[in-house]
Parts: sequence; C-alpha cells; structure tokens
Amino acid sequence: MTEVCHASNTKDLTSAIIAACAMLLTFAAVAVPVPLYAEYKIALGLTDADISLTMVSYLTGVLTTLFIGGSLSDALGRRPLVAAALLFGSLACALYIWLPNGAALQIARMVQGVSCGLTMSATSAFMLDCTSQRYRTFGTTIASTGCLIGMMIGSLGIGIYATFSRNYIPMFGVLIVLMMLNAVLLPLAQETVTHRITIRKAIKPLVHIPKNLRPVFPLAAGCYIAAWGTGVFFQSLSTPAAVTYFQSTDPLIPALMFALAMAPSALGGPMSARTTTRFAVYGGTALLCISYAILWVTLTKGMTVPFLITDGVFSVSTGILLSASMHMLISYSDPADSASVVSLINFTGYVGSTVVSIAMSTIANTLALSTVLMVGFAISMVFMIPGLATKALRK
Repeated sequence: MTEVCHASNTKDLTSAIIAACAMLLTFAAVAVPVPLYAEYKIALGLTDADISLTMVSYLTGVLTTLFIGGSLSDALGRRPLVAAALLFGSLACALYIWLPNGAALQIARMVQGVSCGLTMSATSAFMLDCTSQRYRTFGTTIASTGCLIGMMIGSLGIGIYATFSRNYIPMFGVLIVLMMLNAVLLPLAQETVTHRITIRKAIKPLVHIPKNLRPVFPLAAGCYIAAWGTGVFFQSLSTPAAVTYFQSTDPLIPALMFALAMAPSALGGPMSARTTTRFAVYGGTALLCISYAILWVTLTKGMTVPFLITDGVFSVSTGILLSASMHMLISYSDPADSASVVSLINFTGYVGSTVVSIAMSTIANTLALSTVLMVGFAISMVFMIPGLATKALRK
C-alpha cells in the first residue's frame, strides 16, 4: 500500500514551491503556441478545423498519460514523474522551434499533452502531499487551478513578446532552460511517497471510483467538465475568434482572451474556501452561466473590452467550481490515495473536454465561431446534470 509523508517544515514548503513551479512552467509552455495559431494557419496552410484539432491532439496525450500517471507515481515516487513531465514539456518546445508542417504541430501538441497529463497527476499529488493543513488552501488551489494560472503566464508572455519580435524561437528556448532548471532543483524537494506499490500494480489502469468517493464524485466530475469544457473554446479557437470578431492583427488580443480565461481562476480557490461547498457549487454554476451568456453577446457584437472583462469573471467562476470540487474529493478520500484521486478527477475532466473539443472541431468550419462557443457551453453543462441531481449538496 502507498504511504505518503506530511510534514509541516521548511523542507515541505520548499518541495511545494518546486512542485508549483513545475506545474506553472509545464502549462505556460502549453499556452505559448495558442496565440500564434493565426500565424501557423497562414504559414502551414491550416484551416480552423485543423487548429481546433490541436486541442484533440493535446487531449489525446493527456488522457493516455492520466490513465496510469497517478499510480506510476505511487510506484516510482513523485519526483521522477515530475521530472518526466518537465522533460516532455522541453521536448515539445523543441518541436515548436523546428515545426515544418501541420502534422508536426499536432505531434508537438500531443507531446505537450503527455507532459501535462503527468503534471496533472504526479505533480498535483506532490503538491497535495507537501502542503499541511496550514497550507491546504494553497495546495488545493494550485492542484486544481495551477494549470490555468500557468496558461495565463505563457499566453500573456508570448502576447507581450510578439509586440516586440516575431521570432518566437527565443521564447521556446527560455521555457526549455527554465524547465531543465526546475528538473535540476527537484532533488532539493522531499520525496513524499515512503512505501510504494509495485510497477505491475501501477500500470493497471484506474477503472473504478473508490467507494468513499461515490456520493460526491458525480458532482465533482460535472464541475470539472463544465469548467474545462467551457474553456476549450479559448484554448483552441481564441485566435480565429479574435481575428473574426475583433479584427486582431497581432497575437496580443488572443493572448489576453486566453490569459483572462485562465488566470483569474486562482481567485476561486480562496473564495470557495471561505464559504460552504453547497454555496460554492451553486454560486459558481450561476456565475458561469451568466458570464457565458454575456461572452456570447459581446463576441457577436465585437465588443472587445466588455468581452475581456467578462472573460475574467468567467475564469473566476471556473476557479470556484474546480477548487470546491478538489476540496470535496480530498475531504472524502484517504491521504494515501491522493495521486489516484487527482488522476481520476482530471482524467474524467479531460474525457468530457475531449467530447466538447471534438464537437467544436466538427462544426468549426461550417458554423459561426460565436455559435461554436455556445454549442460547447451547452454540451459542457449537460455533464453537470447528474451531479446536481445527487444528494451530495443536500446535507
């Protein structure tokens, strides 16, 4: 049986910071190419459907890794899997530097998916292991929304950089250096897995929901899918939308769209921690629906500033849902199962996001992008119904 150690000393805080940096860097690298899709589209001769397909490629890599990533970290330890995530992230950046055609773009996106799958399982579990009760809000916030914060950093970074230079090789080079530096610092972090499972058990895919999580899992899964599924549009189609509706001629506007859809989610963690789970879920869901309706109106009317403001509000609502769900799952689970629990909820969230992404890719070339936005939202919210129908919030 896997056992993890939870100390509350400086060593643990150092470990948590190293893990947080690994998560932020991995997802910053994921975000950097997104505002550049308009340029890739011209340079590589791609269509909107091809651009949307990059999200499917990314999700394929994520899902493949998430299926066994958490249990592998129970067998090999957290640090080796965090290092692997950073190595795959560096490899993907090297592929973007090379990037000769559309197929290479899809491959690079899939490699980034593998990197992020490892991050969402092993690194998230590492974060939760390293944060004591005193730092629990910090741990659950980074574990649930760190990916979105990292995407904001990468998106804004490339957007600002693009206003000075259109040679993006140095940006990817910097990311490679930072990820390698983070990997070098990993030995300073405390390994939290003290008694490990066997490799044979680790490679057996997680295919069931633990009994103690069954009352709350449908609700948590619905929140994750709704939050991530509605955000798929910004990850795959923010650049074409900025060009179509806001007449954007450089990567800055799509970078802002993407960043504002991700970063403010970090505010959702502290907000949900200061209220009940019931209020966080219902309030977050209501805010999500209202903000999405305003996003659709402002997008169709080409209202750039109101759209960007609402984009940030939308992000806060997703952060509330994600943090409340993560806190609920951790509260119902055993500390030794943190990696499996994190992998399971992220796997479920990504499966739902894949469904939404495939639907968007299918209609992206035939319908207006504002319609694609609402179709994605409608499909995402369908996944909320089973969770809201349970008794998990009636206590």
